[in-house]
Amino acid sequence: MKYLAVCEDDLLFQFMRKIAAKPGEVLFLVQDADVVRRIRRQGGSSQSGDLESEATYEKCRLKQAIQVILFVRSSQLRERVYAMVRRLKKEVPILSLSSEKEKASHSKDPFLRQLPLEAIFQEFCAPQLLDTLNRQKVERIRSLFREKDKIHILLQHDPDPDGIGSALALRELLGRNRATTPIVTFGEVTRPENLAMLRLLEIQIDRITRADLHQGGVRLALVDVQPPYFEHPLGRVDLVVDHHPKRVPFPARFVDLRTQYGATSTIFTEYLRAAGMEPSQRLATALLYGIKTDTLFLERGSHIADLDSFTFLYPFANKAMITKMERPSLPREDMEALGRALSRLQFDDGVAFLHVGEIQREDVIPQLAEFCLQIEGVEWAVVSALCQDRVVISVRNVGYVKSAGEIVKRLFDPIGSAGGHRSMAKAVVPLERFKEEFGEVSEKVIREAMLPLITREDSEWEND
Repeated sequence: MKYLAVCEDDLLFQFMRKIAAKPGEVLFLVQDADVVRRIRRQGGSSQSGDLESEATYEKCRLKQAIQVILFVRSSQLRERVYAMVRRLKKEVPILSLSSEKEKASHSKDPFLRQLPLEAIFQEFCAPQLLDTLNRQKVERIRSLFREKDKIHILLQHDPDPDGIGSALALRELLGRNRATTPIVTFGEVTRPENLAMLRLLEIQIDRITRADLHQGGVRLALVDVQPPYFEHPLGRVDLVVDHHPKRVPFPARFVDLRTQYGATSTIFTEYLRAAGMEPSQRLATALLYGIKTDTLFLERGSHIADLDSFTFLYPFANKAMITKMERPSLPREDMEALGRALSRLQFDDGVAFLHVGEIQREDVIPQLAEFCLQIEGVEWAVVSALCQDRVVISVRNVGYVKSAGEIVKRLFDPIGSAGGHRSMAKAVVPLERFKEEFGEVSEKVIREAMLPLITREDSEWEND
């Protein structure tokens, strides 16, 4: 006998059945003879007796056990059994399975370990429940569309790797191709890294107009974005899968929003795993890059699910190709524009403010915000610019301060589109609406609007 399991019934045997049925591995000590018979009928070894009697432990040869497992739900009985076992064999390792904390005095016992029951559930049961739920969602997604339907997978105006990877995964889940299920946007991909991703992975994103949206009965799926992001109604939406907070209610036939996740690519990776689908190198590379960019390599706003999905995808992905995506060539004129902008950088109470002026590429704004956050003493970075008759504001913070998303939503959502997470947020406001509200577009105006909300005490924020 290697293990002595002291328990009240046969529940522990059912959990340990795979090893418990091996001869000489585990002896189950229980109180009831009927339980003994049930365990033996299923191939286990068991004896019954008074769990508080020294004779019982002598009969079951406690001194030969290399470890004792306690699964006694009554705290008083568990304490007495522990004391008995420890008195009879002082240095035998004891594993106590319990939903209650052991006494403080037990912390001095180097051979006692407690495993909370909730930890067992979290480790072994919760992933299976999530997998079952994801499998159900995959079936629901597939049921939304008929074989003859054409589907537009709509992304935000300037698609990023998380949205692009998620769109590829949705198309794979549906068993579709580029002709029947194109990835579309009303804008265009502008950021050099994202253009490199499209080129290296041979991904095509079509630019469409609102007239194209439902032409010929085309169905609509949104990933990494929600209907309120768009300035005009989209009509019927079949699917929305996203990790961003829900700003306002919207109708859709299927919705899966997981704001605790750091990337929408994580959600789609879970879908693929639940469906038993092994991703191709191309798809795994896109999803891995999506998780990496949206979580800053799992450092910002990430969840254990992001790490789990990243670990799953890593062996399938082309890491050398991701390196090429992350280091695209940067035109000289862009470097000069960034240099001129940085000369206008302003600091106020740990907040870096920068208004770039008019630019052609919106992707410069979040890049500058990320850069400014690296400056010594800076906890917040607020970068704004004019882009195609819109005021675009990107906000970043260190993650342990107020929510950037709540601040930009409070200030700018009534006149445009604004929101985000605790450590990153974005606002897009039509130029004329911004001027109506604030008079002009400048670093000074934005600083005076945002700084009081960033620096005010938490109690003032909550009571406002």
